[in-house]
Order: sequence, then structure tokens, then C-alpha cells
Amino acid sequence: METELEFDKYPFLKELGLTKDNLGCYCGSSFFANGEWITSINPATGKPIARVREGNMDDYKKSLD
Repeated sequence: METELEFDKYPFLKELGLTKDNLGCYCGSSFFANGEWITSINPATGKPIARVREGNMDDYKKSLD
């Protein structure tokens, strides 16, 4: 079972346009990603806040087009 994210405890993240799950590549007009998921951890509490999906090599190539 995956640990529940504490995203809702940090309302400023929504103000920044973030969600519980975020895509880590941007190509001038849209976000995308097809790599591994990384969980962001609050260093003060050690608890997970949100996740971001990394770009893979194909995503990197797409961003160069």
C-alpha cells in the first residue's frame, strides 16, 4: 500500500499550479513525461508531499524538436 501524500497540507502548491501528480517535461506549450515517478519528501517531517514523473530519453528528444 502506498503512503498517502500530504499535498493538501500545503495550499501554496496549488497556487503554483502543482497537483498531487505532476509531469516533469515541458515543451513550450505542454507538460508531458513517460519516465519513472519520484516522490517529493518534506525534509522536516520525512513524509511524502507530491509526485513528479521524470522525462525519459524519448521525452528529451521530443523537447528538442
